[in-house]
Amino acid sequence: MVALITAAMRYFPYFPGDVAVAGLVQSVAPKSLYWARLISLTAAFPLNLLLLTVTCALSWVMAGRRAAFLAILSFGGIWALGTWLSPIIARPRPSPALVQVAGSPPGYSFPSFFALTYASTLGFLALLAIFKDSGRLRVALVTLCCVLLIMGGAARLALGAHWPSDVIISYLLGLLWAAFLIRFAYKA
Repeated sequence: MVALITAAMRYFPYFPGDVAVAGLVQSVAPKSLYWARLISLTAAFPLNLLLLTVTCALSWVMAGRRAAFLAILSFGGIWALGTWLSPIIARPRPSPALVQVAGSPPGYSFPSFFALTYASTLGFLALLAIFKDSGRLRVALVTLCCVLLIMGGAARLALGAHWPSDVIISYLLGLLWAAFLIRFAYKA
């Protein structure tokens, strides 16, 4: 199903509901987009490496060194997928005629490298906590990661850098990859 939706993104500049949802997020978001730009920077180099380092450290604490290695593999694998997939799909960025667009973001809208980065790090952590941990740390980590994923997606929509479908499907790709890798994690 994900492969079919991904393929459809090549032929549709946006999906039904994308314009309405993006407009809704932009209407409820603070007018100053400083917060959205700041959040967006966390998935760009070099801050993405800091995010990866935190993910590796917490993965090691929860499930050992193999989990930390898998966190690196999650990040690297999904980054490679995004780099390969982006020119093939070549989905255009949101149009300023349809939603507010802050600046002129480079590249294509799908896959969202922001969403792939967050899914391969924060999503990996959340899934690892769900499958390999218990107690208060699990609840706190899953909650924090989910809140950050939602805030990150909202930031990209507020900036007009992506359609909601770009972010959701990119998150889904990253989470599926992370879930596949977590199967190989164990307490080392």
